[in-house]
Amino acid sequence: MPLSIRNLSPQDVLGDETTLWKYLTFEKFLDFLLMKRMYFRRVDKLHDPYECLMPPGMYATAQDEESPESWKRFLMRHDEYINTERTKVFVNSWHVSEHESEAMWKLFGGSGHSIAVQTTFDTLMTEMSSHDLTAGKVVYTDVAQDDCQISDIYDFSLLKRKPFEHEKEFRLIYINNDGPDSPKLLDANGLHIQVEPAHIIESIYVSPLSEPWQFELSLAIIEGQGLSDRVTRSTLFNCPVMRR
Repeated sequence: MPLSIRNLSPQDVLGDETTLWKYLTFEKFLDFLLMKRMYFRRVDKLHDPYECLMPPGMYATAQDEESPESWKRFLMRHDEYINTERTKVFVNSWHVSEHESEAMWKLFGGSGHSIAVQTTFDTLMTEMSSHDLTAGKVVYTDVAQDDCQISDIYDFSLLKRKPFEHEKEFRLIYINNDGPDSPKLLDANGLHIQVEPAHIIESIYVSPLSEPWQFELSLAIIEGQGLSDRVTRSTLFNCPVMRR
């Protein structure tokens, strides 16, 4: 099946020129650039333990003696569903922003030499259009209080708790129905999907914390892929020149 777009609300529709960023350690960037593949992480191996799960408050409700039996049965079915489907869900994440983010450098690039890839919604969707993926912007909400309508595992994959709202995440979602025999699997934690990085990358930013020799090394490698005209060094921490 080709790529499909899922929007949980009209406010989450991205325009073709919406800017997307991926912040990567240098090693992960090399894997993307040289091996020509995109890494998808299994959701239950991500940092947030409630990925693709209902929040803890909703489980507490089921334990309440006054809760309707129908609600308790629903949560039991939810547990059965998630326990069988959750481990099949793999995601690749992008940051939605018109600007470079110091917080994202720290969270996903690390404290030293790292790389940020910049693209647009339309460019990314065009390259991924032939793959069996679902894409959408993550909604940060209180599932219990905001009366969210959850129809399937894709909806679960696009819902996160409000404390993670700073991530401004756009996700590519892959459901592995082939089990452990899938040729895409790297290991139990993740899988790769082949891509052409040159078709995705619009700009490459080298971390503002990188040493000069690290920038030169990055430039030499990127130049070998014919993409040197897309490289810039982040000026996020550059001190302005003061005129006397």
